[in-house]
Amino acid sequence: MTNAIRAIYFFFHVGLGCVFAFLVPYLGAEGFSDAEISSIFFLGSLCGAIGVPLFWGYLSDRVGKPQLVVKILTLGTLIGSIPLLFLKDYWPFLISYFVYSFFSIGIMGILDAMASTLAKEKGIDFGRLRLFVPAGWFLGSILMGAYLEYFEKAWNDVAVIAGMVISFSLMFLASLFLKKSTIENQERPKTKDMLALFKDKGLMVFFLMAFLNFIALAAYMGNYSQLIKAAGHGAFVVSMAFAVATLSEVIFMLLFERLKNWIGIYWVIISSVLISIIRWLIVANTTDANVLVGIQVLHSEIGLFTLACVSLITDSVPKKIVTTAQTLFYTLTYGLGLFLGGILMGAIGDTTYNGYRNMFLISALLHVIPLFLCFVVKRMALAKNLTEPLNYD
Repeated sequence: MTNAIRAIYFFFHVGLGCVFAFLVPYLGAEGFSDAEISSIFFLGSLCGAIGVPLFWGYLSDRVGKPQLVVKILTLGTLIGSIPLLFLKDYWPFLISYFVYSFFSIGIMGILDAMASTLAKEKGIDFGRLRLFVPAGWFLGSILMGAYLEYFEKAWNDVAVIAGMVISFSLMFLASLFLKKSTIENQERPKTKDMLALFKDKGLMVFFLMAFLNFIALAAYMGNYSQLIKAAGHGAFVVSMAFAVATLSEVIFMLLFERLKNWIGIYWVIISSVLISIIRWLIVANTTDANVLVGIQVLHSEIGLFTLACVSLITDSVPKKIVTTAQTLFYTLTYGLGLFLGGILMGAIGDTTYNGYRNMFLISALLHVIPLFLCFVVKRMALAKNLTEPLNYD
């Protein structure tokens, strides 16, 4: 079971390493306009914004078969990505990418629910399970960048899409080895159980904090490769930047349990937001390739933020709705947060270096709000005198 989860984490993010590092330059080289590129790239966030991950999570909890839902999602992701190998026009590409996004956006919430629950029950280090996420991202981005640079390929080389398709094929095959989990033996949740998620003030402030933090992260998630390109650097610098970022994430995920036990899970979250502010201020004030690559050692803050939030949710909500709660988190962060953030950052940018620089300066400023809310959540936890403040069971 754990090996199948590791493999899905890994192969899914090998493909995402190609998507997030190289899809935007790929579409630009294909002649797509900035507006068209933005509408395609943020389709996944749009699916999140309209609640698609929450739909998949609710379905998983209701039918009690998360492993079956994950198999459906991985197959749908593969089916949606294959036509991208052959499509060159905007509307066909948009439709196919929407199919890919509709299924892929649901994978992480359900898989995280399965993995974090399994880790809690078996005494497994969740960070060591989830480090296969950045490991896959590292391999996908570094190999693709090295290929494009070494063989002097254009940004729109078909390998960018082929890398996605191959990795998603392996992900689907890995999902076939998923076995039943203890989540399937739980009492089926009722509507009142779902609604209870929205009645806890601490939980709502927590979700608001995460949502706003991801609005501020949208500049990085959608435009870091473009900033590097606008600064005059090539594909290899892009791949090295993402490689350093994911290696950093792997290391810190290995240390996650120790870090959580040392400073506490709330300080992990607070530190992550603080590091984001520092990181964007540096990024916005340099064009140096060494700095743009080297600063990525701080990238672990995004992975640590997500990992800490996922762990907190699993420890804090009734097990019968843990999948719904995790997918609600992904709906509000990687979905609605990135979608609205992408629109905001798109309005700021003007495809020049100064435009991207302004994006990251504003991102640093926006992070101040979720940073404040982090302290509010922590204070509410202390006021309730609970080890985990979100537990209303």
